[in-house]
Amino acid sequence: MAQHTQPPDDVHAVPVKERDEPADLQSFLAELQNSRELQVNKVDARAAADAVFCTLARRLSVGEDVKLMHALGTRIGKLIGACSVHLGPSHARRMTRDEFMTDVADHLRIPVDQAFRVVTVVFTAIRDRIPEDEVAAVASQLPADLADLFRRPV
Repeated sequence: MAQHTQPPDDVHAVPVKERDEPADLQSFLAELQNSRELQVNKVDARAAADAVFCTLARRLSVGEDVKLMHALGTRIGKLIGACSVHLGPSHARRMTRDEFMTDVADHLRIPVDQAFRVVTVVFTAIRDRIPEDEVAAVASQLPADLADLFRRPV
């Protein structure tokens, strides 16, 4: 007669790739990685998010970056303050759309035209997760042409 064996008490003891990140961050990164733009340009989702959040955090005021972090949720929002490439007290630094794209391109070591595509994908994923008033607040701190890219399509 066959014996009944108990499954291990903790089936989650060995982490697997899908469990390395919290669920909300996982879905955010998966959305980015599944985008055609990131796949074609061979850009990693976390690297893309890091580059855009890093540059965006340098452009936003200290209070606005914190509001955005909370609106995104703690796990995704932590990416805003985790930049190690552009260190320094440069919040609310004025920059044009071209400078923003160049900073992202430099961060990722990709051509500027690819950076535009990456920024578009990350901005879409961000704005899909935050309330409309926060979209407007972030957009109000960006140059007009970059704000248009950040706002929800009408």
